[in-house]
Amino acid sequence: MLPKNVISRSVGYADLARHARTAAKSTDDTIRDNARRHLVERMGKLRGLPQKVGQMLSMSDDAEKAEAFANLTDNAEPIPFDQIQPILEAAWNNPLDTIVKAIDEHGLAASLGQVHHAVLHDGREVAIKVRYPGIEQAVKIDLKALGWLSAPMGDLRRKSTASETTSHRSKLGFDMADYRSEILRDLTEELDYELEADRTEMFAKITASVAGWRSPGILREFCTENVLVTEWLDGQHLDDVKNWSESDRQPLAWSFIRGFFKTLFESGWIHADPHPGNYRFSRTDDGPGIALFDFGSTVQIPQEHRIALLKLIDITTTGRGDPYQPLAALGFNQTLLRPIRRKLPALCRVMLEPFTRQYKYDMSTWNRAERIDDILGEDRWNFRMSGPASLILLMRAFKGLTWYLEQFDRPVSWGIAIKPYLDAHRKELDHFDPPVQSEPESSFETLADHLRIQVLEQDSTKVSLTFPATAVDNLDELMDDDLRRRIDTAGIDINKIVRNVRGNGYRPQPLFTLTDEATRKTVHVWLE
Repeated sequence: MLPKNVISRSVGYADLARHARTAAKSTDDTIRDNARRHLVERMGKLRGLPQKVGQMLSMSDDAEKAEAFANLTDNAEPIPFDQIQPILEAAWNNPLDTIVKAIDEHGLAASLGQVHHAVLHDGREVAIKVRYPGIEQAVKIDLKALGWLSAPMGDLRRKSTASETTSHRSKLGFDMADYRSEILRDLTEELDYELEADRTEMFAKITASVAGWRSPGILREFCTENVLVTEWLDGQHLDDVKNWSESDRQPLAWSFIRGFFKTLFESGWIHADPHPGNYRFSRTDDGPGIALFDFGSTVQIPQEHRIALLKLIDITTTGRGDPYQPLAALGFNQTLLRPIRRKLPALCRVMLEPFTRQYKYDMSTWNRAERIDDILGEDRWNFRMSGPASLILLMRAFKGLTWYLEQFDRPVSWGIAIKPYLDAHRKELDHFDPPVQSEPESSFETLADHLRIQVLEQDSTKVSLTFPATAVDNLDELMDDDLRRRIDTAGIDINKIVRNVRGNGYRPQPLFTLTDEATRKTVHVWLE
C-alpha cells in the first residue's frame, strides 16, 4: 500500500532527498552507486510524482543515470495482487473469475496505477489498469513537497544567479506556482480514468492515420472510475529493439519521427509520457510497428503555439529573422529573455540544429548540452526560468523524441520530416506578426555564415578553405597533425577559442593567427 499520511510520506521525501544529494555529490563510486540504488528504490515505493520523476531520469542523456533509473519504467515492484483483486471485484460488482478466464497476478507497476495482462472468457486479451488505492492523497502531498522532489533533477528552488543580483532581475525567482499548477492539472487528468478512456479512443483514431502506428481500443463495459480496460497489444521492449539490425532500425526511426510530427502538427495532440514502458515495437512485412500506450498524460497544443513553434523552426533553418518573436508568442517570459536577446539566434541554432539539416542527422554529434552552456554562460538560468509552465509537457515530449532517436541509433533527416508542415502552413508563417518588435541585433543575420582558413606562404595564398560557420564546433578536427602540433607549441588553446565563439554567439570574429618565421608561413582562421 502507499504511505497513508503526510508524516510518513514526508519522511520518505527526506530520505529521497538525502540519497539524491549523496548520489550527486559523492566522489566515491561505491557510495554513489549505493545512494542511487536506494534513491530508485525509494522513488518506486513512494510511487506517484517521485516515480514519475524517476521515469523522466531514465531518459537522461547521462547513460549511467539512465540505466540506474530504468527499473522505474517497467520493473518497479507492483502492489501485491491480493490488494488489487478486491478493487476489481468491487468495480465490476462480480467475482473476478466470472469476468476473466486468466490473469497475470504480477502487474506492471506505473506511477499512479499498475497493469495486469488478462484473458476474458470470450478469448480476448486485455490490459487491466488499476489505480493505486490512496494515490489521490499521495499526489496532493507530493505537490506540496515539489521542491524536495526536484532534488534529483537539479534545485528548481534556487532564486537567482550572481549576475541576476546586479539588475532588476534580482527580484525575479523561479515561480513554482505555475509549474505546480500545470503538474497538478496533468496528474489530476491522469487520475481520471473516464477521461483517459476518451483520450485513448481519440489517440486510436489519430494513430490509425499514421503508417505503422497503433493504439489500443477501449472495452467500455469494463471501465470504471478506477479501472481501465483496453485491448492487449504485443510488441518488443526498447531494449530488444537495440539488438535489431540497422536495416530494421532505420525505417523504425523514420516512422517514429514522422508519426510524432503528424500527431503534433496535424491533430495538435501529443502523448506527454514517453518513457519506455509506454511503447512497444514490432517488425512486420509492411514495415515497423509502433504501439503507444497509457494516455493519462496528454495535452493539446493550441494552434497559435504550433504556428509559433513552426515559425521558430523556419527562421532557424533559413537563418533569417528574430527568434525572440516566436519565443515570446510561445509564452516565454520576455522580462527574462530580453537581457539575453542577442544570444538567442546562436542558442536556437544549436537547440534546433537537427531541423537545419536536409541530410540524415547523426544525433551523437549534437553535443547540445555543452554548447548551450557555453553560449549562455551565467545567463543559463534566465533562459531556463523563462519557459512557460504551459510548455512543460511539450518539452517533455520533444525530449522523448530525441531520446528515442538516439536509442535507435539510425540517423534520419529532421529537415525532410518537418518540411510538409512548414509547406502546409507557409501562408501563416509568412504572415506571422506577433506584437513584438524585431531587433536587427538579435536576428539570425548577425551570425557568422562561414568559417575561413587561409594559409599564406611568403605573402602568397597557398590554401583557402571555406566551411559552414557551424564547423567551428569541430575546429580541432579540421587541422592536420602538423598544424595541431604547431598550434600546441604556440600555446593556442583551440577548446578555449571554441568556447569563446559560443559565448560570443557565433558572430563574425577573428579566431587566431599562427606565423612560422622560419618558413614565412602564416595561418589565419576567422568567422565571417
